[in-house]
Amino acid sequence: MSAAASTTGAEDPRLPSAHLEEPPRAVALLLASWVIMLQGALIVIFLPVLVFTTKDPIPPSDIATVGLVGVMCLAGGGLVYVPRRWTWWTALASTVGCAVYLLAVGGLASAREGYVAATLSTIAVALLVLGWPAAGNTEALSLASARIPFRIKVTATWIAIFLMLGLFLALSELDFPFIREFAWYITKGLGWTIVLSVFAIVLATILALFGALGRLSRNPVAYGVSGFYTSFFRGTPLIVQLFLIYLALPEIGANLERRSLVDFLTLTVFVAGVIGLGLNYGAYMTEIFRAGIQSVGHGQAEAADALGMTYTQRMRRVVLPQAIRVIIPPTGNEFIAMMKDTALVSILGVQITQTELFGRATLAFSANLTKRLETLLMAAALYWLLTSIFTFFQSRLERRISKGYVRAAVQTATGRKRTQFLPVAGGGLGGGAAMTEIEIPDDEDVR
Repeated sequence: MSAAASTTGAEDPRLPSAHLEEPPRAVALLLASWVIMLQGALIVIFLPVLVFTTKDPIPPSDIATVGLVGVMCLAGGGLVYVPRRWTWWTALASTVGCAVYLLAVGGLASAREGYVAATLSTIAVALLVLGWPAAGNTEALSLASARIPFRIKVTATWIAIFLMLGLFLALSELDFPFIREFAWYITKGLGWTIVLSVFAIVLATILALFGALGRLSRNPVAYGVSGFYTSFFRGTPLIVQLFLIYLALPEIGANLERRSLVDFLTLTVFVAGVIGLGLNYGAYMTEIFRAGIQSVGHGQAEAADALGMTYTQRMRRVVLPQAIRVIIPPTGNEFIAMMKDTALVSILGVQITQTELFGRATLAFSANLTKRLETLLMAAALYWLLTSIFTFFQSRLERRISKGYVRAAVQTATGRKRTQFLPVAGGGLGGGAAMTEIEIPDDEDVR
């Protein structure tokens, strides 16, 4: 069998061509089932929250009834996928019954619950009416789901999560005037968090490079030093290392009765944090660098030796440039994790002029002991925003350095295109595999 035929055969539609056209409005029925299940999920998830946060006692019978209503909504939305037309009526009855009950009793804790249920039920009923022609047709629902882009599904999932979080925060009765007052004060800590992370990752990268070369070296001294370094800093907690650097080092000079040594080993919180984070993450990144260097084929080094390159030239011009593609993704993950671990530095102490994000948050709620929830939520949101931004840039960087792969779009059964990486044998510096462009023929060309 030819390569072209095998490539095309692997991508033949998994469904017969007769099934590629679903009845009209199947998407509406699919969305209706999702809305009904969201309605039930909100009830089931927030039922314990309402029970434990409501000041007045709630009768157990009411709790059980509301829980049953939520389960019925989940079941009604899920039964839409059963190949029976009566499941449409079950979904309609579950969503309408949920809204009617919560509106009639005024909600479990407040009337807002009935209003939310009525809004979701109105949307679900409208979608159910539009999707009636596809009722009981599970193949139509499957095809309709397949035709919805993946990103839209992910976006809908995130919207549902944020909706649940918004409802939870609304029930928590947050002090929004306090949040507005201290939001900028806490946000100013982002600058020192980034600066601390950048200095620490630079130190960690240098240590990781020399540590990896030592781990790959046949020199017993270099191998032993790098092995001790990675073993100690990977085998002890980061917080212990920070306290050793910040509090224990000055005692060495004091025990030796050398005032100059005490002054030299007495570090600021910022410097101690940079050294502690750099040493700790450098030990972990040593193994990342070692694996990246070993991922380069031996033929590359042999070709460099054949050209008369020295060890330094070989590493700088041949090995490390190829190892970077393997090293960058996990190193980016380490940097993102390091930005979060900068919160541990605030435990050493607080310098008002060099306070990172979590340090400012602790100062804010230490002056307002009843506002811990608000301050910690602000800090968590800012950490999340910071890591999301750097994750985005990391993905762009990974995409840029992986341009040695050729991407080909392959048509799938649902009409979408799928990206493939196509390696083929070719000549390289060491005779390894290379990437070249391959044209995937259409089905008609193969036939």
